[in-house]
Amino acid sequence: MPIAYLDVPSGLALDVKTRLVKEVAESIHDAYLIPDTRVFLREWLGEQTGIDGELARPMRPICNFVVPPGLSVEAKRQLVNQVSSTIAKACNLPREEVPLPSGKKVRTRWVLAFFSEYPLEQAALDDLMAFENPMVLESMELALQKQKRQPRRVAETDSLDAPRD
Repeated sequence: MPIAYLDVPSGLALDVKTRLVKEVAESIHDAYLIPDTRVFLREWLGEQTGIDGELARPMRPICNFVVPPGLSVEAKRQLVNQVSSTIAKACNLPREEVPLPSGKKVRTRWVLAFFSEYPLEQAALDDLMAFENPMVLESMELALQKQKRQPRRVAETDSLDAPRD
């Protein structure tokens, strides 16, 4: 039931795409524990993308998670860290240093992620609404128990961090 739509630059080799889909699906499944995790790649040519009003700049990947609600912020942070790292590696994205108005600098690989959370009343598999599907309900309960058992950690961010010396 969890889905990820990955917008990536065109031209990735088949083995890279295969690894990307596998690793993203595993990361999502580890977070949600719901079967039927789907990952869709949408490839974009340079002439089909623009950044800050400029056509054909190097494509900055986007990941849209379409998932049920209930994942903690810490679990989302961990998922985003894993998926962003996987996408950055697959697309061979360098870290860029970005100056802020304050004079500080952040480092990023420009992998953007969004969560679209759909209540179980707004999702179905075949003829079963998600809120009555035992496959979904049992998996979500297991994921919630897993979250409660995990100690809270300080997040290690892969995309926006202070420059390292």
